[in-house]
Amino acid sequence: MKLSRRELSYLLSIKKYNDEGKPAKLVWISKDLNVSPASAYEEISHLESKGFLKKSNKGIVITEEGKKAIDSLLRAHRVIETFLVKLGLTPEEACNYTKQFDYSVPEEVIERIYEYLGKPEKCPHGENIPY
Repeated sequence: MKLSRRELSYLLSIKKYNDEGKPAKLVWISKDLNVSPASAYEEISHLESKGFLKKSNKGIVITEEGKKAIDSLLRAHRVIETFLVKLGLTPEEACNYTKQFDYSVPEEVIERIYEYLGKPEKCPHGENIPY
């Protein structure tokens, strides 16, 4: 299942806390994303219904399905970004353009671009390209 840019921003905020070994709290997420707690709660409930995260009394954690969705979108972004830099754009320009459509490019196209590029391990910003 594909993620929107907005959904990704929520999942990355939650993942940041999970990576620190703690469940995320609604107030932390709303502060990170500069949205009201009510808006954050609504999006978190939406993401939970998609199976990307779990809520409990302790907080919010990313599911394996959520981690896969994050990796898929990050992979798409970093592969396209790498391709655009190869075409002559700066890394910043490539990143900004890529954010406009990375979530809508089919995985088969991402894979073909990745292979065409020689299967790079890192994007122009030095971040690993997930597989």
